[in-house]
Amino acid sequence: MLEADELNLFTSDPTLLERSTDAEYQRAADALAKIADPERLKLLHALCLDADTPQKAAVWAGLSQAVAERELGAMVDLGLVERKDGARGTTYLPRDGHLVVQLHVALAHGREDPAQRHPRFIARRKVVRAKSERRRVA
Repeated sequence: MLEADELNLFTSDPTLLERSTDAEYQRAADALAKIADPERLKLLHALCLDADTPQKAAVWAGLSQAVAERELGAMVDLGLVERKDGARGTTYLPRDGHLVVQLHVALAHGREDPAQRHPRFIARRKVVRAKSERRRVA
C-alpha cells in the first residue's frame, strides 16, 4: 500500500489506478486529440512561458501572427485556452493544469530517441486505499 509520502502525479488520486469508464477513456482520447497538432503544441508551450499575446506567442513559436491568431481562436473554441481582453490587449492562458501536464508529457516523448527504451514510471502496485478507507478496514 502506498503511504502519503509516496504519492506523486501518477498516484495522488487513487482512482487513477482503477479502470475508468468507457466514457472517461473517450473524454481522455478527445482531450489528447485536441492538442495533437504541432502548431497548437508550440502555442500552448509559448503560453506556458508567458508569451501570452498572439504576437509574443507567434514569435516564440516561430509562426506567423495570422496562424497564431487562428489557432488560438480555435483553441478557445475547443476549451483549451482562455481569452482575456484587458488594457494591454488580448491575452491567452491555458485553461487548466492538466493541459500543461499533457503538453510536458508530449514534449518529453518528442525529445526521446525512439530507438531507446523509455523509462517505466509506474510499476505494478498494490491497490491504494484512501486514508478514510484504511481507518474503516483497520
